[in-house]
Amino acid sequence: MDEKAIKTWLDIAPAYISFFLKFVRDPRRAFAKVKGSSEISPDLTSILLGGIALSYLIVIVGGSPDLKQDPGTIARSLRELDYRLLPVLGFFVIFASGVLGHALGRLFTVLVTIGRKTRAGRSDPKLGGSIEDSVNATLGFSAVYLPLAVAVIAGVSRVPKDHVIEFGFAVVTLVVFPLIYFPWALSSTHRETTWLQAALAVGGGIVLVVLSLWLWGK
Repeated sequence: MDEKAIKTWLDIAPAYISFFLKFVRDPRRAFAKVKGSSEISPDLTSILLGGIALSYLIVIVGGSPDLKQDPGTIARSLRELDYRLLPVLGFFVIFASGVLGHALGRLFTVLVTIGRKTRAGRSDPKLGGSIEDSVNATLGFSAVYLPLAVAVIAGVSRVPKDHVIEFGFAVVTLVVFPLIYFPWALSSTHRETTWLQAALAVGGGIVLVVLSLWLWGK
């Protein structure tokens, strides 16, 4: 990395570490300033860039020699890519994911509540905010999850393949964390939205995609 890139990371690091610790303990605290703002937060964008930079460092420093030397791995592709493009690519991928997730969640909510004349109950799917709120949740969640996932993958790459327990722990970490924390992030940025409501909205949206693909393939 050049001197400018290192300085940029050092500028972001304090805010990133503070957000990371708050998010892991309670996402509601981490998103307190942007809850229901209906505006994409520049601070969360910077924090996401910090998470992407940290993920890249983990790949370079923490990956096993085999992971780095194998030309067919993701790590090899990242290493050959100009690191200055990673924040831009990462931002657009995360932004698209947030927009799509919000749209699918809202669509599922409409399908479930169509014909009702009452407000959604606490056990009904709901995203009580704007698409910008969903993007904010996605930015913050990804800033924490990306380096965590990369660290787990890098760690697994150093473990012998016959160590089932370590691989099982890695899979549980990669799967369980988003199942718990992504709906938690959404409920923390959307007004009057519980964890269950957010989870049902996103999960229902995913089910719609799976069913659509299944029907398309028939």
